Amino acid sequence: MIRNYYNEKWKDVVFDDDISENMTFKISNYGRLIKVVDGKDILIEKQYSINGYNTVPVVKKKGTKTSRYIHKIVAQHFLKKPEDAKFVIHLNYDKSNNKVENLKWATKREKELHQFKNPEFIAKNNVIKYSKLTETQALRLKKKLLDPNRRTRLKILAKQFGVSEMQLHRIKTGENWGHLKV
Repeated sequence: MIRNYYNEKWKDVVFDDDISENMTFKISNYGRLIKVVDGKDILIEKQYSINGYNTVPVVKKKGTKTSRYIHKIVAQHFLKKPEDAKFVIHLNYDKSNNKVENLKWATKREKELHQFKNPEFIAKNNVIKYSKLTETQALRLKKKLLDPNRRTRLKILAKQFGVSEMQLHRIKTGENWGHLKV
């Protein structure tokens, strides 16, 4: 017997017409999946992942294998779908959290806007892509440049870090790597 969580509700999964009728599952509003085999419920604990999204392997009527996203199955069975919505988004950006409270149907534009607010996306796009220095190197260099007791000459620092003296001046004045705080 499978132990339920508080307020957990189960529904029989209804797949699209491509999937074999032999594949019978139940889905909960907590994003948990049960496979029904010979009338017995077996909780699927091993998660398969595609691009970070949990999936369930299924068999098509033709006999070929495919997968279905668990978050989309939860949304189809527990959320009212607006006419223009095709996508399901995770409100807290955690792809493994498939609870119904964390999911929402969205249009393509809503999905894009949601992705642009993702903290991981923002952090990835704040990185300077074409630089000889990493952010850590630039921070170390900036600390050295702003140190009033520095004894190392600019020429030697430039050679150590593989940059020009003009680049050092730009880092010191904040023209380059100005977002780094020492």
